Amino acid sequence: MNICKSCRKPIHGNVLEALGSHWHPHCFNCRTCKKPLLNKSFVGFNGRPFHPRCLKCPGCRKTIKDRYIENDGMPWHPDCYQKQNNPLCKVCRKPLSKHYLMDFWGNAFCELHEDYTQCSSCSRIVCKNITDGGMSFPDGLVICNLCNLRGVISQEQGDKIMEQMRSALASVGLNLHQSSTPLTLCGRNELREASRHNFHNERPILGLTRWSTSTAANGQVIAREFNDILIQKHLPEEHFQTVAIHELTHAWFFYNNYRDLPLEVEEGMCVMMEYIWLKNQDTKNAQFRIMAIENSDDPVYGLGFQKARASLKLMPLKTLLQFIKERKTFPTRWAAFFYH
Repeated sequence: MNICKSCRKPIHGNVLEALGSHWHPHCFNCRTCKKPLLNKSFVGFNGRPFHPRCLKCPGCRKTIKDRYIENDGMPWHPDCYQKQNNPLCKVCRKPLSKHYLMDFWGNAFCELHEDYTQCSSCSRIVCKNITDGGMSFPDGLVICNLCNLRGVISQEQGDKIMEQMRSALASVGLNLHQSSTPLTLCGRNELREASRHNFHNERPILGLTRWSTSTAANGQVIAREFNDILIQKHLPEEHFQTVAIHELTHAWFFYNNYRDLPLEVEEGMCVMMEYIWLKNQDTKNAQFRIMAIENSDDPVYGLGFQKARASLKLMPLKTLLQFIKERKTFPTRWAAFFYH
């Protein structure tokens, strides 16, 4: 008694022999689409029949037309199997060796590409296959074309983001009210010329606040005027937001008469305001920027942030801001305990 390969029941009457097995004629159906194959062309795989168009590679979901590799009971195009089991370098498209690197975004690449130029915004390697190239400036700033696609280039875009970030600051107690904080979108030369210090070790300067002071003959400041906030053109929107909230924090310090703060204290607090805002954003980009802030060892921005975050564990933000205004330093544990 013959047993049908498909339904495993005895065959009484007509029997179909194919692929080395016996079948009820009505059971001889395509394994993928389940439609009858009787009197139609078919291909066999693993002892099962398929329409030629239905035998597909799991890697690309396209039809297997000629050569294939069997893996885990399924047919693969040789190239698809290679990519699946031996991934290709995202930079040079060659098979990766046993030891390779991977960036935050999941791009795997050969170790020899580790020192290739990276985007100053997203840190991806700037190349044709990952970012479709990018823009490079003489001072080392690089903006990849993935970031440039989302770049802030119009005054209208920039002004809208500035209002959003003013509201974000106000929500945690740093309200600028009606204080003027005009935005100037600018290029590299204007940012470099306006910079007040050279402590930008990790990457080129992307934003700054400008103000002016008038002094008497004896050097006493008699007037202070806030001018504007400069931010680099072409930054992607999510990066522009963090630069904006950083510079708006500088503006808040200016309007609230926080004078002569050490650089580490003021910049550390500005980075911390970026960090607080990013912690409330549920995006991959926010996770990347949080990681960059937490891992920074820059002597001003990185270490300043670490001290600011540690201080926030000792006292509420409002109290911390008052302490900094009075003492011009971050509190120690003992100073925080006795501060009222």
